[in-house]
This record gives sequence, structure tokens and C-alpha cells, in this order.
Amino acid sequence: MQTTIRDNGTRDKAKTITRSHVQPQMLRYALTIFLSAFLLFQVQPMIARFILPWFGGTAAVWTNCMMFFQVVLLLGYAYAHLLRRFLSPRNAWLVHAIVLGVAACFAQIVPAENLQPTGGENLTLMIITTLATTIGLPFFALATTGPLVQAWQSTSHEGRSPYRLYALSNLGSMLALISYPFVIEVYFPLLQQAKVWSIGFLLFAGLCVWSGWQTIRQKEWSGESSVASSHAQASVPGLWWQPFVWVLLAATASVMLLATTNLMCQEVASVPFLWILPLVLYLLSFIICFERPALYRRRIFTPLLVASSFFAIAIVHLNVFAGLLLQVAGLAVVCFAASMTCHGELERLKPSAKRLTWFYLLVAFGGSLGGIFVAVVAPHLFSGFFEFQIGLLCCLLVAFAVLYFETKATTSGNGLELSGKSRVPRWVAWPLGGSILLAATFAICSLMYFIDPSYHPGLVYKSRNEYGLVSVIDQKLASPQSDFDSSGTFDEIDYRVFVNGRIEHGGQFLDDQRAMEHSAYYVGGSGVGLAFDTFRAYLRTNATSSKRLNAAAAREEESPLRSLNVGILGLGAGGMVTWSEVGDEFVFYEINPEVETIARDYFTYLSDGKANSSVVLGDGRVQLQRRVEQTTAGPAPRFDLLFMDAFSSDSIPVHLVTDECFRLYCRNLADDGILIAHITNRFVDLRPVIYAAAIRHGLTPILINHISGDTQTRWVLMTKNQTIIDSDIIAKYRTEWPAEMKPVLWTDDYSSLASLLDWSGAVDWEKLKQGRQ
Repeated sequence: MQTTIRDNGTRDKAKTITRSHVQPQMLRYALTIFLSAFLLFQVQPMIARFILPWFGGTAAVWTNCMMFFQVVLLLGYAYAHLLRRFLSPRNAWLVHAIVLGVAACFAQIVPAENLQPTGGENLTLMIITTLATTIGLPFFALATTGPLVQAWQSTSHEGRSPYRLYALSNLGSMLALISYPFVIEVYFPLLQQAKVWSIGFLLFAGLCVWSGWQTIRQKEWSGESSVASSHAQASVPGLWWQPFVWVLLAATASVMLLATTNLMCQEVASVPFLWILPLVLYLLSFIICFERPALYRRRIFTPLLVASSFFAIAIVHLNVFAGLLLQVAGLAVVCFAASMTCHGELERLKPSAKRLTWFYLLVAFGGSLGGIFVAVVAPHLFSGFFEFQIGLLCCLLVAFAVLYFETKATTSGNGLELSGKSRVPRWVAWPLGGSILLAATFAICSLMYFIDPSYHPGLVYKSRNEYGLVSVIDQKLASPQSDFDSSGTFDEIDYRVFVNGRIEHGGQFLDDQRAMEHSAYYVGGSGVGLAFDTFRAYLRTNATSSKRLNAAAAREEESPLRSLNVGILGLGAGGMVTWSEVGDEFVFYEINPEVETIARDYFTYLSDGKANSSVVLGDGRVQLQRRVEQTTAGPAPRFDLLFMDAFSSDSIPVHLVTDECFRLYCRNLADDGILIAHITNRFVDLRPVIYAAAIRHGLTPILINHISGDTQTRWVLMTKNQTIIDSDIIAKYRTEWPAEMKPVLWTDDYSSLASLLDWSGAVDWEKLKQGRQ
């Protein structure tokens, strides 16, 4: 059976191609490009999971990983473009076969332990170094596949549009991302994932070499597509401004992708599910726009962009009052609408197949610029997450420019179609344009609100780095000891608060006489207060028993208690020091150097506390592991009290509550000591996770729901010390574990948030009061 494929309207010459010969070759291209895209996007969350615990589980890990992936993708596209420009198809195939062979030798992608940071290094530089030495070359080889295989296809099958392979590539990417959190991560340990991926890469390398073999007899590249393009500009000469527009559209979509991902992960957790959701929507827009361009209708997606912009900005300003479902849904919709707008217009301006590698190169360049802007430039340039409003503003301006040109003319002088098939009628365009400008104004006002300090009374200090946003705020508090005066008002106290992200992480009274008082969630009756009170009571009991057995000691009226050795994961303002006594050793583990600067410059806990306090920079888990492995001076003394208080805003450092990490805690904890976890969170109920890990390691978990005024916190004390478990102090404050709760054990290989999420973001503290004994 034969079929005739005619040119795209400019020629009448017919070419006869045997279908039985075409289909297997096209299938070969399709399998190669699909597998490469699947592996390319499967390895991204996988390698991020490997290195996430090394860098504190911060959202910046994924952002920097994405930036690295985009830059390497750009290098891969540049490589493909150069091969096509300077080498014949035969020589290009030979060079690429060598590259694939070398990359296959480095397909073992498990990061080496010696790449772990020691503490205090530049996060971005360390992540880039780790990724480059681990998956750099295999990822580069995969990144070249899309444009190179499409160039091979357009040469060996002239007359076939290569852009359908582009859509197939994005489909493979999206399936890889969707399958990772719901299939791969659930059923395969990390090491096994890496082994299977390596096997898949070897299969891809062989398939890619086989696909390129059919072009080996081609003396020159071909690139004119004879399939009619859905838009006229695909067949006309490119305009000088088109490459700049390609870069702008790609960069804007990339900024929106990473900015919305940043906002999601900062408030919940840096986990594959929240990494992948915006990226899936981003790739879905690519698939729709390049495979079914007719589905992109400006009259649909421009209003959606405007409406979602208002909604998303409102969510940003609602702050802690917005529920999880509202935040995720609002950010996801605006990310999809922005991606559809940018990629839809990008597809309308795509060139003919002859320039496809140049087109892909500039699209990748734009994506890389967006990634570098969000991951590298923004944390050092801005004191807040302003790139979200900036990206949204650029996207709105793109939508407005399109409407403007539509109303000016249907086509330009050289035949370039500006309006497209979904031209918006003028009676719709004018009010729609006004709404776009209104949304843009709303975005500018939002940006100015966060930038202008006059809108934030009491703001003392604010900064941002790779680990997030931190600030110091002075405020007035009503004195709890004061009575109403004659005017009917409370006395006010000056109080300084440390805020990480959007959540308060400690504070201090500015009055010198009250500076070392317990405050925030470190007051008596909280998990912190109970841990110190019960352990010191236990020491007093042991000291009394010892005196009865030792006549010499019994002659002393007062036998001083031994000093405490305390470890704290998470520094905050340093308020834990208010519970110290002379001689105590307090070791704080803090991954963000900016937090230590704030604790020393704006609070006095570390300098005025009775304990000998020290701060160790670096991820708490990594540093605890190094503490255990110390051999030069012998093993470090174990902690009497070990606190987990390392939350950043409401984001959960998942790697600190896994089974493997609890094993590390137990190795650092004295046999009679207490492990204390602070698990207050608006969105995630960690009780099942902490309970399961404690029981597994022989610790008795004691749940404490503490409510003091407006401060409401949840703690779990875990110990093998029966004296503490049975103490009257604990009995007064402990809360019963929910009878219907099912324990959930997290490991480094598996940690699913799905069953623990509270989509409303509300905690029923009245019910918790009733549950307390």
C-alpha cells in the first residue's frame, strides 16, 4: 500500500513512500524520544530525593535542581544545533554514538558520600557540583535527544512534521513525573530506582544509536516540512524579533513554574508530589499547545489567566489564613493558565522544521534564564518571594500585547498572522484588555506592598537566601500580669519576634529584666518546659537515692545536680536557652547561616544564657551522623535531651522524621534521655509518623497538646525512662493518642504525605483540650 504526501502548499511535487517501510522507522524514532523523555524526567525527582537530606530538606534543593536541569537541557540543545549546522548526518551520528557510549559508563547515578556538605557551604554551588558529578553526562546525553532525533526524522522522512515528536517527548516527560510519586516512589527503594534507571539508560543508548543509523547515508540535512502548518508563520521567513520573543515567552513560563513551586514547598514540605504538580501542568501546556494547537483559545485562557491572577495574589496575602487546598489549587491554576498563555503564543510563532534546532535552543535558553533568575538571582536580589508577582506581571503583559496586535491588524505586511484562528472579537477584546491591565495593577500593588517597609510597622530586619525568608519584627504585647488601669487598657510590653517564612519561631521581651523569661512556645507546660522539668526532677530523685546509699554524700546539705547535655535541631531566636542552668551544654544545629546571624545580632539568648551554647552550621541529621562517627577524641557524649524543632515556616523537613533518622537520634541520646519533637503544623498531622517511629525504636511516645493564650503547640516526648513516663508532671499535661489513628512509618525511601494532609489547614484545639487528661 502506498500513500502520497504533498508539500505544504508551495510545491506540487509528490513523493511516494512505502507505508510498510515508514512505520517501523517512525516507531523507532517515537520509542527513542519517548524513552529519553521518560528517563530525563524520572531522574529529576529521584536524584533530588537522594540529596534532599544533605541540604536540610529545604525547598531550595528542588529549585536549584530544576535550574541545573534547565541549563544542561540548554547545553544539550546547543550541542544538537551545532551537530546539525557543522557536521553531516553521518558524522553527527558517529559523534553522538561516542557521547552515548561515554555517558553509559557514568550511568550509575547514586551520589557518593564524600559529596556531602560539611556545613556552611554555598547551597547552590554544592548542589550543582553534586549533580554535575553524579548525573551530568547521562542527563546531557538525554537532553540532546529531542531536537537531534527530530532532525534525523525530518531528514530521513522529509514531509513528516517533527513537532508531533516534540509533543510525544512532553507526554513521556509527564508520564514519568506522574508515575514517580504514585508508583516508583511507593514500590521501589531509592537504590533500586537508581539501578532500574541505569538499565533504562543503557537501553535508550542502544535504541538511539539504532535510530540514527538510518540517516548514515544522508549527505546533508533536510528540514522543510511538507505537512501544512496550522499557522501561516510556519512557512514564511522568520522576523528579526521572533527569537527574542521565543526567549521571553519561555523565560516567563519558567519563572512562573519555579515561583509557584517555591511557594507551595515553603509552606508544606519539599516532597516529590509538590515538586511534580506544577511541572506536570507546565508540561501539559506544552503537549496541548504543540500537539493540539487548536485547543489553545485566547478567548478561554486569557480570562482564566486574569481570574486566577486575582485569586493567586489574594492567596499570597491571606498568608496563614489560607487552607492548604485553597493554596495548592489557586497556585496550580495560575501556573497552568500562565504556561498555556506563554506556550500557546510560542507555538503560534514556531518556525519551519528547517530551523527547529535553533528554535529549541532558544526555548531552552529562555527556560534556563527563568531558572537562574528564580534559583540564583532572586534569593540574593529580593528580600521576599517577589519573582512570583514579577513572573505573573510579565505573563499578563504578554496577554495584553497579543490582544493589542489583534485589534491593530489581522496580518502584518509580510503575511505573518498575528491573530491566529482564535481571534478575539473586538467587543470582547476591549473589556478583556481592561481586565488584564487591572490584574497587572493588582500584581504591581502586591509587589509594592511587600517591598515598601512602611506597610510593615515594627519590621526591624528582613532577608532572604537559598534557605528561605526570615525577618525580625518588634510588636507590643498586653502584659499578662497587669490589671486594667483607669482607662480600661492593659499595660503593653515591647516584644521582638523571629519569623521564618510566615510562622513565628520564637521571640524575646525587650525589657532587660524580662529578657530571659520563657516566652512563645518555650513556656512552662509546653513540650520544652515539661522535658526540662521532668528530667531535672528525675536527676533530683536519683541524687536523693544516691545520698542515702553514700554516707559521705549524705553529710552534704545540698548536692548539686549534674549538668545537662542538650542538643537542638533548629536555632530560631535561641529561646530554648532560658531553660538552661550554669554548667549545661547546649548545642544548636542550624542549616541557615542567616538564622545564626539574627540570633546573635537581634536577640540576647545565646550571649546572656547560663549554659555554654554553641551553634553548628549544617543539616542537623548530617551533623549528628558526624558526631557519632567521631573517633579522634573518642565518641561525643550523648544528649540528655534532644529536640527536633527544625521547621522552616510550615514546611516539614521530612528526612528528620524517618526511621533511619530516628535510629541516629537513639545513637545520640542517653539511655535515660528524652527525645522531643515539635510537630505543630497547619497542614500535616505528624502524630502517626512520630508514634510509629518511637514505638519501633523502643521509645514510649507521650503526646502533649499545649494551649497558652493564642499560642497553641503540639509536642511528643519520647523516652525509655520509666520514672519520667510515670511522673506526676507528665500525667497532668499528657493527651491521649487518638484511638482511630493508624501509625505510619516513614523511611528514607518512602514518605507519603497523602494520608496526613489536612486540606482545610484548621486544627480543632477545643477538641484537643477535651482530650487532655
